[in-house]
Amino acid sequence: MTNGGEQHLGRANKQAILEAKGYLVDWDGCCAIENSIVPSAEKFLRFNHARTAIVSNNSSNTIAEFQYVLQKSGIFMRSEQIILAGIESIKRAVELESKRTLVLGSLSMRAAARAHGLTLENEDVDLVILMRDTRFNYQRLERAVNAILNGARLIISNPDLTHPGVDGRVKPETGALLAALGACIDLSSVELEIIGKPSQIIFDKGCKSIDLESSEVVMFGDNPVTDIAGAKAFGMHSILASPTPSIFFQNILDTLKIF
Repeated sequence: MTNGGEQHLGRANKQAILEAKGYLVDWDGCCAIENSIVPSAEKFLRFNHARTAIVSNNSSNTIAEFQYVLQKSGIFMRSEQIILAGIESIKRAVELESKRTLVLGSLSMRAAARAHGLTLENEDVDLVILMRDTRFNYQRLERAVNAILNGARLIISNPDLTHPGVDGRVKPETGALLAALGACIDLSSVELEIIGKPSQIIFDKGCKSIDLESSEVVMFGDNPVTDIAGAKAFGMHSILASPTPSIFFQNILDTLKIF
């Protein structure tokens, strides 16, 4: 298995893994598929939980929901070690002192927004937060478009178009919903922020959560644009989770001699 791991990872990546003081890992399509943890990733996280941070563009779940999934597998990570684009988007809205906020997102994220002190409204808002909203429809699109045309700022949790689902199915992501907004208005003239990867916000918080510099950390992810390119821009060695998450993490376990 070790030779196979080296073959898939490459010598440079294998050396980086061995020399790293810590790791940042993506979630959807990397450590987990639809919040079901890949067995080899589960073992990696159990052995490395103290020096690993999850840096995910997930905008559907809360940190507590992540901890529940992890703890069922015997993985205990501090809340600071779980950095999620959705939650970070809500925190950014609080920083901007939004008075009336339109949140396009899951029920969990709407509840989280209220828990952070935001007032959620459908009309006359000063800020729109766009997340992965599985209940997205014509009415919500119309509300968001007109709120932005009337001067509301736009926060986008993450730019991903899709993420992998079970049995190879494709799950539409926030970026697909953003494309619908972009079909209605010229986004180049809109005051907007993208919070999730490849933005540096998520990577920076991940490194700080395990008290390491970017040069001391290796990033694992399945998206070349958000995970790999974003990490490299932050000065971090990054490795694409291929050919599959299961094989990828098994190769890492072999490299670290975790049996």
